[in-house]
Amino acid sequence: MAPDSLKILKYPWHIGHDYELTKLPHAFSFLSDTNRSWASSNRPIPPQVRFVPSHRAAEHDLMILHVDQWILEEPEKLYLFTDWRDRFPGYKVIINHGCNLVDGCTSEAMAGLVGDLPVVCNSQTAHDLWKLPNSRFIRHGMSPEEWPETDYAQHNIVVVQSYHGERHQAYRNKAGVEQVEAAGLEIDWVGRDRKFTRFNDYRNFLGRSSIFFNPSHASPNPRTRTEAMLCGLAIVTTNSHGESEYIENGVNGYCSNDLDELAGYLKELETDPALARRIGQAGRETARKIFHIDRFIGAWEALIAEVTGGMAKS
Repeated sequence: MAPDSLKILKYPWHIGHDYELTKLPHAFSFLSDTNRSWASSNRPIPPQVRFVPSHRAAEHDLMILHVDQWILEEPEKLYLFTDWRDRFPGYKVIINHGCNLVDGCTSEAMAGLVGDLPVVCNSQTAHDLWKLPNSRFIRHGMSPEEWPETDYAQHNIVVVQSYHGERHQAYRNKAGVEQVEAAGLEIDWVGRDRKFTRFNDYRNFLGRSSIFFNPSHASPNPRTRTEAMLCGLAIVTTNSHGESEYIENGVNGYCSNDLDELAGYLKELETDPALARRIGQAGRETARKIFHIDRFIGAWEALIAEVTGGMAKS
């Protein structure tokens, strides 16, 4: 550990996001005795990560906590957050993974939970809707070299998101996928039609796929879409979280909030493999700039320095 690094504590949450956070130049510990565990099927456990029991928490300088729009409806999630919000003695940062575009708690209720603690949102839209007093947007980032380019061997349309859990289907826009399927398009749905128990199997699947469809209006910058984009799949997505800032229709992807329009784009890509390849490769170059891990790390380092008063300088 570098002499100027911090000891950061958290508990497992969205494992893909956790995995990228551990690339910060600090020592990361994850609590080993909560109801949450690291899902190695989503990402391998980084070698620099250690797991510690709760009684070791005070050894750490800063703790990262988690909320989303459903936290008030899920007692175990709420207890985990409020317990550590109140008991951890050091600096704290909260990640709000959700957005209340379609369901979940109000911005007033969320503000009551987080108080004046610093909060990170995953899109500008989420940041604007929550209206929290000490909040900012940090776009997630990944290491491009970890996402090899697809060979387009499977000319398929991929959706990656959970299928079960009716209470959250408005957020995921399950009806939107069904609308596209009703238009005669076949969807290869990871979470419904396919499930992977090993991370490399999932990554290899993307490395043979061609088109990615994101139906959700509410999910702020879904990581699965970035994974597909980095692999070179042609992206067709809703446009509720700033997608049109970096996606130009017909150039490096397609974005719209009109499901019929999105279905038309999917049909065009499905019938023209060369177009899907061209769009996908252009989108891949865009993703390598917009979602690069270096920008993500830099934004988090700036936040940590601000929260701790420059306690660590990288």
